[in-house]
Amino acid sequence: MDSSLPLTASQALALGNPAMCLLFALGFACLWAHERPRAYLLLYAAAFAVYAAGTLLRIFDHADMTGDDLAAAVLYVGSALLLARGLLARCGIDADGSPLGALGIAILVLLLHFHIMQNDVPAFAYTLGVGLGALLLLAWMRLGTLRRGGIADQVLYWMLPLVCACLFLGISWVAGSTPPQSGEFVQPNAWLLALPPAALVLVLGGSLFASALSDIIAPLKHERVTDPLTQLKNRRNFEDLSLGRPQRHPEYPFSLVLLDLDTFKAINDTYGHAAGDATLAEMGRIIRDCTRTGDMAWRLGGDEFAILMPGTPAAGAVQVAERIRAQLALTRLENPRGDFSVTASFGIAQSRVDEPLYELFARADILLYAAKRQGRDRISCASGQERGGARDAAAPREGEEMLSL
Repeated sequence: MDSSLPLTASQALALGNPAMCLLFALGFACLWAHERPRAYLLLYAAAFAVYAAGTLLRIFDHADMTGDDLAAAVLYVGSALLLARGLLARCGIDADGSPLGALGIAILVLLLHFHIMQNDVPAFAYTLGVGLGALLLLAWMRLGTLRRGGIADQVLYWMLPLVCACLFLGISWVAGSTPPQSGEFVQPNAWLLALPPAALVLVLGGSLFASALSDIIAPLKHERVTDPLTQLKNRRNFEDLSLGRPQRHPEYPFSLVLLDLDTFKAINDTYGHAAGDATLAEMGRIIRDCTRTGDMAWRLGGDEFAILMPGTPAAGAVQVAERIRAQLALTRLENPRGDFSVTASFGIAQSRVDEPLYELFARADILLYAAKRQGRDRISCASGQERGGARDAAAPREGEEMLSL
């Protein structure tokens, strides 16, 4: 076999591990460049880069126990510390007061002891494996908030103890060690030695990358469907929902509340558009305060709002609408041109069986304008059980009531 070849087969295969680490490091660095406030991304990038450096030292180390082994071990410990701090920083947990640093120093002291004082290769290897696992496990024990997160967070939460278990067994060190040089270009156990650490890197790095992407994408999704002025859902989100048929069973109705600020144009004309924006923001706050968990609220545009109340008949929706109406009527908004108050009119319709949201919206919209014609600052409510088309709902009849408050 040509001895001039620069790499053995096992070394060439093992290069996939640091190459993968460097790709993850580059990926996290690019994410950090786009999202500078997320400093944990830079810690992730540094952790994978340092781990890659340690692995490269192991690949090109041709002796059983040299200074390169100790240097690689120090890099591995540093990588685990960086990763642990990154995990804690992502969850907003202060790592300065944690015992991570003390544990890292203790691991390094033991590694120096087994390397210099006793020259004990197995003890050195398993101290490193168990130490790395202990560092990650210590961080994992403080990451309980991930269990209540999204799918990516939950996968990451349960993947970490699996990685720790592998490290406790010494897989990261023993499987990543360069096999003895035998003069043969193809080592029979090359794949066995190269695949386990690469699999750990792929699983852990993929979980971390997925959770980081979810952190970046979630605010983008929120901005896409959220009205920035009122912090309620926007019209786009309402229109997407209106394409479905949310009602399926007559025993579980839901109600739709439409409300419109009274004489809102006069507020803009008299007090200025800044006062109008402040009024809309206050309206959003009142709606958020008065609605319940599970209710959905939107700003449809201008001064028109909608609230969808699952599992709520019209009578329950009237109670929520009255709380909003009363609180708004008592609110005084400050303005350099003079303080002012504002009222709102409401139209409430209860769903029919298998009724599309846009049809329910049409019935509630007619009731809203009926409330305005009756004098504003009131609630017009229909149970939704009456017969006839949506346009007929404007006339009071059996099953419908007009509330003048």
